[in-house]
Amino acid sequence: MSEAKKNVKEAETVAALILSAIKHEEYNGMTFGVISLVGDKQAAYIDRILQREMNPVEYTKRQIQCGNAATFQGDERDVIFLSMVDSQKEEGGPLSLRSAESRDTFKKRYNVAASRAKDQMWVVHSLDPDYDLKEDDIRRRLIKHVQDPDAYEAHLTENLKKAESPFESEVMTRLIIAGFKVTPQWKVGSYRIDMVIEGAGKRLAVECDGEKWHTSENLLEDMHRQAILERLGWTFVRIRGSEYYLDPDNSMKIVFDRLKNLGISPELNNSNKSNKNSDHEMLSDEVIRVAHDILRSWDKDNRDNETLESIKDVV
Repeated sequence: MSEAKKNVKEAETVAALILSAIKHEEYNGMTFGVISLVGDKQAAYIDRILQREMNPVEYTKRQIQCGNAATFQGDERDVIFLSMVDSQKEEGGPLSLRSAESRDTFKKRYNVAASRAKDQMWVVHSLDPDYDLKEDDIRRRLIKHVQDPDAYEAHLTENLKKAESPFESEVMTRLIIAGFKVTPQWKVGSYRIDMVIEGAGKRLAVECDGEKWHTSENLLEDMHRQAILERLGWTFVRIRGSEYYLDPDNSMKIVFDRLKNLGISPELNNSNKSNKNSDHEMLSDEVIRVAHDILRSWDKDNRDNETLESIKDVV
């Protein structure tokens, strides 16, 4: 994927949403920023649309700034629009994860981008997170979070209290952020399993073998317990602490691959959203409706505005 990539449909959608928002009194006095998560061309294109369509006085008053995550380092706006830019592959299937050497940089970029909004953040994307992105992809995690910002936090907070080591906490955090339902310290008779992942009526037992907590003295006991539980129908995957801390992504890939083979899929994104603020929902829907109208007025070919169906926002 080229860093110079531009997603025209997303760019027009972001611009239309901003033009819609400034029409609503709830956004009076608020400043706006746009962050492209891939390269600079997307942000530059959005900025050109806004300068063309907005009154120059309004543009200045709203302190419009469009750029990449680095542009906003140390800077904030009341409302931030993130354009993910990436789109699904023509041949289908999930997008590739970033290379190991670039992944940390990519995560830092996302962390900066997702923390620049003082009041509200919108994410505009062209992806189906369940089909186009792998479980541990940070793009998938961002989309799932904005779809239901409370699901991960509630599940993670409750379960981390039961973790018996920092190693277990890290593994559990990665699983929950990926959207999986995890239960720590699962009891089976007189035995306990470090954590169990459930989905589609199936279960995967995960054991975290950190040298500090699973010593050579109890290794035989652990393996004996696993053999007994496997005879009862349990499926296990073990993660060694020494291997995990050398290459966390590769260690977790073994777990994610086993989950996929078992047919266990992420479930946290289906949690109940009834506690979301109804006024906020109504405002978002109205902003999107007006943005639809703006896009139609630009769209002489009357093409479908599919990107708007993927808009999610989180306060």
